[in-house]
Amino acid sequence: MNSFSVLISVYKGEDATYLFDSLQSIFIQSLKPAEVVLVKDGELNSKLNEVIDLFAEKYDSLFICGYTKNRGLGYALKYGLENCRYDIVFRCDSDDINVFDRFEKQMRLIETTDVAIVGSNIEEFNSTPGDLRRFREVPEVNEDIQRIKKSRNPFNHMSVAFRKTAVMASGGYMEMPGYEDYYLWLRLLEKYEGYNIQSSLVHARVGNNMISRRQGLAFMLKELRFQRRLLSDNLIGTRRYFNNIMVRVTLRMLPPKFLKSFYNLFLRRKL
Repeated sequence: MNSFSVLISVYKGEDATYLFDSLQSIFIQSLKPAEVVLVKDGELNSKLNEVIDLFAEKYDSLFICGYTKNRGLGYALKYGLENCRYDIVFRCDSDDINVFDRFEKQMRLIETTDVAIVGSNIEEFNSTPGDLRRFREVPEVNEDIQRIKKSRNPFNHMSVAFRKTAVMASGGYMEMPGYEDYYLWLRLLEKYEGYNIQSSLVHARVGNNMISRRQGLAFMLKELRFQRRLLSDNLIGTRRYFNNIMVRVTLRMLPPKFLKSFYNLFLRRKL
């Protein structure tokens, strides 16, 4: 049951303490991975390397790979996925914390169904898990996932586990800044089914300027490029394209304060 890989990417701008917490949550899981593939997306600073070396000394299952120049998340995940030896691959982010039995719950579902991708809800936090009591919920069954996929990302990227064969058959990760995961899911869902466990299996850190990084002219241009690619790939139609431009591109130009309010009001649930 533990024949699966974990894929995680790290670059020099990340926090070593966050990376430690993330890796610790991976290696103390109730169901241990057969391997953890860590991609160094360019040269790292000494603190990040110290954390990685600490875990490498303790766990033989940690496989470190990478290259000297930062290439971005899409390239890093494509590179890392090629180095994953197992068909079931779990994605983890280097600043999030995985719930103790995340891998066990998702593996149980993957092994008993034909779905190609399994995600979950997430609980967002600022400095300590539970401090915001805010959740990003995603649709459970494939029918609902397919229904919303063209207007909203139906998966929380840091929560997914997928079949490598299905992902590679869909073209794998491609360069699409800001939307590497969403672009992949839309291609994957053309032929395969997905599912989301309706509990929060990942504590997702949002105190690292998440909102400000997803607004402004630079990110608006990324959004425009993404929507144009979806249209040219026939993943969305003309009507959906213009609707997405009206809504999603406009949101990118809102001040962070208003964008945060929109996220909290329409895309999050708070206890």
